[in-house]
Amino acid sequence: MQNSGKFINKAGSLPALTDEERLLISRAAELSARCDYSAVASCFLTPREQRILFESGAAAGGFFYGGALGATRRKLVFLPSWIEYERVIGGAFSTEKEQQFEDILSSYGCEDMMSEFYLPVHLHCSGYEKLSHRDWLGALMSLGIKRETIGDICFFEGEAYVFAEPKAAAYIESELKRAGRDKVCARICPLPEDFRIEMEYKSVSATVASPRIDGVVRALCNMSRDDAALLVTSGMVELNYFTETEVDSKVFGGDIISVRGHGKYIVDSADEQTKKGRVRIVARKLV
Repeated sequence: MQNSGKFINKAGSLPALTDEERLLISRAAELSARCDYSAVASCFLTPREQRILFESGAAAGGFFYGGALGATRRKLVFLPSWIEYERVIGGAFSTEKEQQFEDILSSYGCEDMMSEFYLPVHLHCSGYEKLSHRDWLGALMSLGIKRETIGDICFFEGEAYVFAEPKAAAYIESELKRAGRDKVCARICPLPEDFRIEMEYKSVSATVASPRIDGVVRALCNMSRDDAALLVTSGMVELNYFTETEVDSKVFGGDIISVRGHGKYIVDSADEQTKKGRVRIVARKLV
């Protein structure tokens, strides 16, 4: 992301982190020191946690991967020292680094290496009703499973899959019986050959006087500038997974904006100027 430096505050240090987030950085450093002979991996991380580890430097030399290209919740993986690869420059959410990770495992014949850290679980319903992401997540959480032991819940050709740590996967396979109002079952199995994470987006474009976040939120969410500014100053807007309260913060291509109650947007472009000197914002809204 072009503005990854926004993560660093004016004093040149990380923004205020919780004790748990600082412990996360320490644990990542411990992982990095243990990968001489075998791969090691963290639990499934939220996008915010991934960004903390990336910007703090704790993820240096590792890869974020969640089971398939484009996963949102991913593990930080350090490969053993006997696997050689060239460093790929990219941000915390670099697709190029994910693709490199898959290519490295394939070239070394280590595709099954990650089964120690997660397994794909096929989630199947009777068809009585169409189950949503929320239905499946609620059913999994009702089993008492910790959120950090499962990754993305993905839909592929009408079927649902979840990535889960081996013990959690076995428990899901054994105990998951209902989701929503439907009877369901779960089975640990390989992913389909053409599996891909399918995310639905709606294209959004608008013009703004400048790429300030209050103006961009106004344009993307179709509201007044005052309402957009109020959302920002009241802590209802996240820029790249961190709360942004300064209305004059700049938005760049590649940024991710989350507006509570209005959705999540990926900004593809924020620097094209129109003939009238305004800035064209091109984005995608997650639906």
